[in-house]
Amino acid sequence: MGWIIVLVVVAALAGLGYWLYSAGHWGRGVEFLGETKTEMKKVSFPPREEVMATTIIVIVVSFIFAFYLWFADILIARGYEWIINKL
Repeated sequence: MGWIIVLVVVAALAGLGYWLYSAGHWGRGVEFLGETKTEMKKVSFPPREEVMATTIIVIVVSFIFAFYLWFADILIARGYEWIINKL
């Protein structure tokens, strides 16, 4: 059963490659990958400490907003209940 899946995937990739080549898209794809490689060399990745710090900030701020929205939801629901009970 596993070899059938591998055969289908290989056939699909071969068909895709043939279609790209015959339609003239193969050269554009190779050019795109080359440009991508060039651009990736220009990228500066932040150091580990900066990534850890910003990740912690995102998590803390997410919890703060979650608490705020939870509290606002309770206030709005109770406000609606109060208005409906008064009417």
